[in-house]
Amino acid sequence: MNVSVTSLNMLEEDEVRLGYNHEDIQTFLKKSSIKDLFPYTSEITEAKRLLDRFVVTLSGKLVLHLEQLLDLFSLSIMMITYEKENMLVTKERFMLVDVVSHLADSLSSEEIIFMATGLFENFVSGLGLERLEKVLDVQAAIPAFVESSGLGLNVAMALLLTIMGRYIGVQVYLDNKETARQAFEMAKLINWQQLADSGRHADMYMLIRTFSLIINCRRSREECPDWKNNLGPEIHKYFLQVGKAFDKSAEYGAFQMMIERFIAYCVIRGATTTPQLCTYKISEITNSEADQI
Repeated sequence: MNVSVTSLNMLEEDEVRLGYNHEDIQTFLKKSSIKDLFPYTSEITEAKRLLDRFVVTLSGKLVLHLEQLLDLFSLSIMMITYEKENMLVTKERFMLVDVVSHLADSLSSEEIIFMATGLFENFVSGLGLERLEKVLDVQAAIPAFVESSGLGLNVAMALLLTIMGRYIGVQVYLDNKETARQAFEMAKLINWQQLADSGRHADMYMLIRTFSLIINCRRSREECPDWKNNLGPEIHKYFLQVGKAFDKSAEYGAFQMMIERFIAYCVIRGATTTPQLCTYKISEITNSEADQI
């Protein structure tokens, strides 16, 4: 996909997100290790019916191997933005994530890395805006996974680290439980000014948004004992400089302004305020509450 700077300037976040349709779901399932679990998929297209059937199927007793669990996580991510304009099934989307996240009690660090790597390879490809579109669709599922279970949270954080790590070319390790610190060390390896000057604004937004999701998760802060006195202020100070990347840019429009504002509110301000990515329980969410998320 060739995207001009002018076209990037005209984009808002909601306009670049693709979502998934019924053909995408069918194509994925036909090639997956879980195709036999959902023989009815070709006959049901309506989002609520499909989500309800998936939840019923997965609520029974299942014996799954790791590849099947990976494919079920992939399916639940796709269903978060299936018929994405349909806001009436937000509860059903999140319930599917919740059910999938409880299919295994726990996974080892190696197994979580396997899951994160597999999800990355299933969803993240292309360059520039094409890659950003796909990452945004994946990230739409992150809040649901964070709140679903310990496993869902661990896989979500590993996936976000993997998105950053693959871009930078560094390996992700889960032995060190300070996820936010690992993400910050990755962020400091990125030449943000070069991204701004070279017009790679889609990459810049993808990385900033990924980093923001990590540091705005309550668990990321709780596992970092010096967050309030050290890491949080460090992130705040560092991204004050990153936020100035467009000061001398020849190209400045709506997309660049959105990135600046995102840095200011979600990273600079976010690093020194209460985390926002943990505010509800999926199992207790009501339809009226779901429409407001």
